[in-house]
Formats: sequence, C-alpha cells, structure tokens
Amino acid sequence: MINGWSIKKRISKWFGNRMPIADTIKLQQRSTYILPTKAGMLMVTIVMLMMIGATNYQNNLAFLLTFMIASIGLVSILFTFNNLQGLLFKTGATKSVYAGDSLTVIARVISQSNQSHMTIGAGFNKRELFFVDVDGVNGNQISLPIIASKRGWFYLPRIMATSSFPFGLLRVWTWFKFASPVLIYPRPIEPPVNGDRTGDDEDDGESSIRGVEDLYGLKTYQPGDSISRIDWKALARERGLFTKEFVSYQSQDFVFDWNDFSATAEELRLSYLCYLVKEASQCNYEYSLKLPNISIDKNSGDSHQLKCLRALAMYGLSEPK
Repeated sequence: MINGWSIKKRISKWFGNRMPIADTIKLQQRSTYILPTKAGMLMVTIVMLMMIGATNYQNNLAFLLTFMIASIGLVSILFTFNNLQGLLFKTGATKSVYAGDSLTVIARVISQSNQSHMTIGAGFNKRELFFVDVDGVNGNQISLPIIASKRGWFYLPRIMATSSFPFGLLRVWTWFKFASPVLIYPRPIEPPVNGDRTGDDEDDGESSIRGVEDLYGLKTYQPGDSISRIDWKALARERGLFTKEFVSYQSQDFVFDWNDFSATAEELRLSYLCYLVKEASQCNYEYSLKLPNISIDKNSGDSHQLKCLRALAMYGLSEPK
C-alpha cells in the first residue's frame, strides 16, 4: 500500500533526478515547469464566464473579445517560457567567510540566444528572490546571500530561477544546484585571558598571544606618540583620540599552538586559533601555526593568513571529490 509519505518521496526523487547539478547550468525544457499565477487563474475564470455569456446571447462581439483575451493568454505561455529558456548560470568567485557570517554567492547569468531576458528571479527559496534583467550581449550578475553556520565545506542548497514576464499571468520556474562547495573558516572566538597553556615559553624563547588584551590596548593620545599607532576608527566614531599600546614580548615570533588549549573541545580550539590568526594578521605580526600533523612556518601577510585559515577550516576534513 502506498501512503502519502512514500508518494512525497517519489515526487521529490523524480524532481531531484531532473535537477541539473554543475558549476555551469544551461536551463533546458525538461527541467522547467510552468503554471498559472493567481492573476492567470482569474483570467481563465473571466474568459470562461465571457464564453458562457457570449454563447447564451449569441453575441459575435462578445465571442470576438473572448477569443482575443484567450489568445493573449495562449501567447503569454510562449513568451513567459522562452523568457527563462536559453539562460546560462555560471558560478562566480564566491569568497570564503567565517562560520556564522553571511556568504554571498556570486552567479553570472548569460543569454545563450543573444536576446534580453527581463525580470529573472533567483534565490534559495520562493520567499526571498532577487531579480535582474539579463542583457543579451553582456549578461548580468546576481548575488545571493546565505548564512554559513558551520566550518568546513559548505555545499550550496538548490537555487530557484523563475519569471512571470511579460504579463504576470503565468509563472515559469526551475531548480538547479552548483556542484563546487565553498570553504568556511571557523568562527573566531576570543580566548580567555588566562589560557590553559601546556608549554613553557621561556624554554624555547618564543612568545604567543592568548587574546586581544595581551596583543595591544588603547591609551589616551599623548603629544609625541607615533601617528601610525593612532586608532583612526575610534576617532571617526567620535570616541576620542587614542593610540594603540603594544605589549612588550621577549620575542615577536608568535606561535599559535593547538596544545595551548588542551582542555578545550576541538571546535572551540579552532575558533580560538582562528581569532588569534585574525588579530595577528590585522596587526601585521609574523606568526606560525601548529596543528596536529600540520605546521605552518612563521610569516605574515594576506597569503599567510589565508593559508592558516584554510588549515584551520580543513582540520579533520578531506578535499571534496
């Protein structure tokens, strides 16, 4: 016996088999669907009433008006369907973000027929759609925001492309998915000031930072302080004139070690280390990162930061297939 749940699963499987999954999607007829909107259903009802009235009174003008309106509805099926067909969606350079932040998915929309496509909507659900007009020559670009809740490889959910152009009487839509995932970094969490370090910094002559308080502080500006250390953000917010005060370390070779937080859960350790990497990079410090089976030598700069963040995000994971 087939129950409602099994029917729903079969329908979902049928739609899933027809949904294209790739980094470059060309919309095709077999995966595109069309149905009347509320306005379209109202128009069908009016046409039926007009046909009944024209038949009852045998009025030729009423017949003519009824057939003209019905013709408009039939022609709109072709125009609405073709407005979505022939489009190519290509995934763009989507940048990695920290877990919990909004990820902006960039998609390039190109017309394969060199004709303009008007009011094309796209989104991860039916309630939040973003609309663009696609030029026949240059195409267009659409940005879709979504929250990335966990670190690691984030596979984008299915995307809906839809249109009701030109008359809004019918709605055509399709679903597709981009195949390549996006790497999400751990959520930066400031570690406690009194960390549970297991190593002895004085033995190896290296220093490390456990939080922003150990890294720098703010003090009221005094005449003679270096201009490069002025906190311009605080000044712009009209909080006053402050300068950054740095802690004096025996060595500026900052080492962010996995074992610095031995009593902490793995995901929280990654968040602590991510925070330290982010703060050290903002201050342009040289630092190294030590993870189980992974050691990144001391360096600085954006490329070094991305290398460390990738190592933290990939901890315990493998490359996507």
